[in-house]
Amino acid sequence: MRPGTTAWERQRQRDAGGRARRRAGRPGPGPGNGHGDTSWAAVLSLMAAGVIGAAQIGKGSAALPVLQLEFGLSSSGAAWFLSVVSAIGAVAGALLGWLGQAVGFRRQVLLGLLAIVVANLGGAAAGSAAWLMAARVGEGLGFVLVVLAAPPLLSEVAGRGHRRLVVGVWGVYMPLGAGLATLLVPAAITLLSWRSAWLIDAGVTALVLLAVGRWVPSTPARRPQGTGGLLQAVRSPGVLCLAVVFGCYAGQYLAVVGLLPTMLVDGGLSLEAAGLVTGMVFLANVPANLLGAFLLHRGVGRWWLIVAGGGWVAVTVWAVHAPELPLPVRIGSVVAYSLLVGVVPSALFSGVVGMSAGTASAGAAVGLLMQGSSLGQLLGPPLVVAVGSTVSTWTGRPVALLFLAAGVVAGGLLYRQLERPLSP
Repeated sequence: MRPGTTAWERQRQRDAGGRARRRAGRPGPGPGNGHGDTSWAAVLSLMAAGVIGAAQIGKGSAALPVLQLEFGLSSSGAAWFLSVVSAIGAVAGALLGWLGQAVGFRRQVLLGLLAIVVANLGGAAAGSAAWLMAARVGEGLGFVLVVLAAPPLLSEVAGRGHRRLVVGVWGVYMPLGAGLATLLVPAAITLLSWRSAWLIDAGVTALVLLAVGRWVPSTPARRPQGTGGLLQAVRSPGVLCLAVVFGCYAGQYLAVVGLLPTMLVDGGLSLEAAGLVTGMVFLANVPANLLGAFLLHRGVGRWWLIVAGGGWVAVTVWAVHAPELPLPVRIGSVVAYSLLVGVVPSALFSGVVGMSAGTASAGAAVGLLMQGSSLGQLLGPPLVVAVGSTVSTWTGRPVALLFLAAGVVAGGLLYRQLERPLSP
């Protein structure tokens, strides 16, 4: 820069340089390249998007008894209504993540939120079970699009000093969103109606969509170079290890929390009280996610958090499924379980983003991780129930849960040897 250049000219030259870097696909100084400050408004907007996505899961569970009465859903129909969200991620998680990288992660989050808005409006007007199920598919698609694109975006808007913290905190979206919906949706249905609850959901989601559009910076779409990025993620031992660990974790967690209302009702609680306790157990997972993010920020190894979380299951799960213990003791055990086991998702999201950030495999790697989680959610509860039915409900279930927890611990120990960045 020549001597005597005015401040205005220097600023214009910097702007021109920034435009040139964006055209070339290279980041300049600022949030997301590791040199600038973290954009906290963007972080909060993306976190809100994840919470809204997860709320679709809790909303469906909380409203299911009312929907079964109004639409005459059978037990199998009710099960499909709940599981269709997980089914989309289980079938196409890695593929949708890879395609999302071509679309652009910010655009994918916006499309996902828009899908949730439209699906809620359609669901509120549903006149048949088929219409309601179609709207549920839209909610599931929106949820998957949001949770696949948000972690890479968080890595881009976070400065280097905050990246492990920000990506680690992302894991809080599921217990916070599902827990809040479990607590708030029944109240909205009681005061108004389930259709009004759907309309409120659409309105809140629209506000989050506007926040993402306002605060999250645009990212250039990256045209896939064939299927190289997808194949690299699928062939990565580290990414596959984390996906399997997430499957084991999600399977045992959903089995514990999903079967909890039945256990509580069998123990003498009303259905409303059982729902309240279940929502509190969901929310109890939030401090664990935050603790995991804090420990990652302080330099604790990801593998250590995975192993510790898996080991904690063995300490707490026996008391949860011990019918001879007083119900308050069993409730306390499941709350204690949820309070610490949540360090695992923080480590998993941080690990997969740490390996794939900035590469052609970023979207596919996160998609594969979520695919493992979705498969665990689909298969974990049936596995636990099947083992419990074969052996003894209150003996077999802890054994099945310990089997899944052992998978988490073994995966954490293996990941210690496999943690390495993917190629650009």
